[in-house]
Amino acid sequence: MSDDGPRREAPQDRLVLPGLLAPEQAAGMAPAWEQLATLCRRIEQDPQQPHDVLVDLGRRGAFGPSNVLARSADVLLVVARSTLRGVHAARSRLEALWGQFGELGVLLVEEGPYRPAEVERALNAPVVATLPYRPQQAAVLSDGAPQPRQFERSDLMRAGRVAATPLLQRAAMRRTRLAGPPAPGSAGAPEVSGRAR
Repeated sequence: MSDDGPRREAPQDRLVLPGLLAPEQAAGMAPAWEQLATLCRRIEQDPQQPHDVLVDLGRRGAFGPSNVLARSADVLLVVARSTLRGVHAARSRLEALWGQFGELGVLLVEEGPYRPAEVERALNAPVVATLPYRPQQAAVLSDGAPQPRQFERSDLMRAGRVAATPLLQRAAMRRTRLAGPPAPGSAGAPEVSGRAR
């Protein structure tokens, strides 16, 4: 405690780059997608202040010029709600993506009656993590809605912190596979980062 009272912990930085307003804008940005992918990697690997980078590609972003972002991702997930309509839509998305990307998982938003094991069987893809359906809490992150008291302790934020662990593990395993076997006498595979908040 200082003379000015108790010190407050600095809030975690959340850097946001707004997305495109219409899908047709993606083609006009063709020269910039590769640069954006490189920038995302630099932000993630910054030794001074690393960040986890999350990219929402929308329904079409994994195809066309912007798919460089999907190809350079450590983890690629289809977000689905646990409703009949949500699972059906996720199935068609996964079928379209399997041709281009090998490792796919599902981030399940628990809105409907279907449990993660049922969704895995229906989609033939692993449910990597789950989040509760909390639209008002999510609006703080997606739309800049006013942050309610105790937001960092809300159901959604707690679930997000829990979900970060399997995502970081999958990312670390993929990086290790791409790097190949460790050289003789090296320290071995890197440990999973704990940067997600």
